[in-house]
Amino acid sequence: MVRGWTAVLWVAASLFAMQAPVSGAEIKIRADEWLPYNGGTSLNPPGYMIEMAQSIAKRHGHEIDYRHMPWDAALDAVRDGQFDCVVGAYKSDAEGFAFPARGWGQANNTFFALNDQTWRYTGIESLDNVTVGVAEGYSYGEDIDAYIEKYKADAKRVVVVPVIGRAIVKMIARLIGKRIDVFLEDTNVAAYGLTQGQIEPGRIVPVGAAGEAEDVYIACTPAAPRGREFADMFDKGLDELVKSGELATILKKYGVRDWTKAEAQ
Repeated sequence: MVRGWTAVLWVAASLFAMQAPVSGAEIKIRADEWLPYNGGTSLNPPGYMIEMAQSIAKRHGHEIDYRHMPWDAALDAVRDGQFDCVVGAYKSDAEGFAFPARGWGQANNTFFALNDQTWRYTGIESLDNVTVGVAEGYSYGEDIDAYIEKYKADAKRVVVVPVIGRAIVKMIARLIGKRIDVFLEDTNVAAYGLTQGQIEPGRIVPVGAAGEAEDVYIACTPAAPRGREFADMFDKGLDELVKSGELATILKKYGVRDWTKAEAQ
């Protein structure tokens, strides 16, 4: 009986929390570590999207509670309303989520290899000739995702790298160690990882884009009205950061191009 009433009270409290007003809220953001977009739970460094979210939240009387967790788990938990938002999401990652009207940058998946590699990506068929490293739980587009699913048990074709502890670091190490021939990663993530890893410029080079650049977003829960409210707040906040010059200051620290200037042209 006690356990039954405890469960009822817990469910009631959870539903109340999901519908609670957002004034003075602690906004819970979850995502896997994906610098320069977002860092680890230690916030050292936080990543430019987390710095943007923190600044916007503070301007509107809120606080950010950010922690990292596996990407698929973060999406599921935010979709269910356990947490409020994810960062670094494509619209195809988070269907049904509440999105701001504009992205918080652009991402483009690209293949990278050692500079003596003659292979170039020319389509799915060209993957037959290399061992490619990919990050666990990531989506790279319909065709490449299907290829990964088909060959993920074949280590001569696909090596799936765990995302805990920064997948890019593991992929760079595997590439230098000749355990993979190429890896597939977002251009900004690869550039940041190579710089932070003090890899000699030109040692690892892009060898083909996997598709067109896409907008990348902060995306909020569809499970409660607060998700839409937060998404609208973050959209308004982007204008505030641009006008104050704070966005340019944040992006400069991470070596990321200011995409809003291109939008204004």
